[in-house]
Amino acid sequence: MLTLFHDYTSPASAVAVARVERLRADGVHCLIVGTEALGVATTLPVTVEVLAELGSVAGQAEAEGLMLRRPKNLPPTAAAHLAEDVARDHGVDTAWRTSCYRAFWTDQTDISDHQVLRDLAVDVGVPADEIERTLDDRVALLSIRQRFAAHRRDGVGGVPMISYDRTLIPGLLSPAELRALAALDPTTS
Repeated sequence: MLTLFHDYTSPASAVAVARVERLRADGVHCLIVGTEALGVATTLPVTVEVLAELGSVAGQAEAEGLMLRRPKNLPPTAAAHLAEDVARDHGVDTAWRTSCYRAFWTDQTDISDHQVLRDLAVDVGVPADEIERTLDDRVALLSIRQRFAAHRRDGVGGVPMISYDRTLIPGLLSPAELRALAALDPTTS
C-alpha cells in the first residue's frame, strides 16, 4: 500500500499531501500519516533548508492551489498530529490536513497552540471536548512521539516520504508518478 508520511512545517509535504489527497478523492486507497520531522518540543527559527525547500516548491504549490508564505518560525507539530488522529477517527482527516496546512502556511498561525488546534478541529467537525481531552493527554503525546521515533527507526528521516512495498521513496512525486505507483499495487484500487 502507498503510504505518505508528512509534516505540517514542510513545504514539500504540503504539495505531496495535496496530490495524494486528490488520488484518495479519485478512489485510490492510500494512507497519509503524520510524523514530526524535527522531533523537538520547542519552537525553532526557520531553517535555511525550509527556506530552500519553500523556494523550490513554490511553483508546484501554486499549481496545487496552495499559497505558501514564509513562516515566522517552526513550531513543534506533535499536537497537530494528535489532532489529525482524532480527525481521522471522525472521518474528517482530509479536511483537518487542509485546514492545518492553510493555518500554518497561508495564515501564519501557531499550530502548536492548543486553542488554535481546538478551533481548527471544531471547524472541521471534531467535538470540542474530545479534542481538548486529547490535546491535554500527556500519555497520548508520549505515545505519538514514540510513533515518530519508530518512523525514524524505520528510515523515515525526512518528509515527505512514501513507503511502498517496504521501500522508501522521496514523497514529492508528480501526479502522474503517484498514479503510476498506485497502479502497481492491487490493494490501492
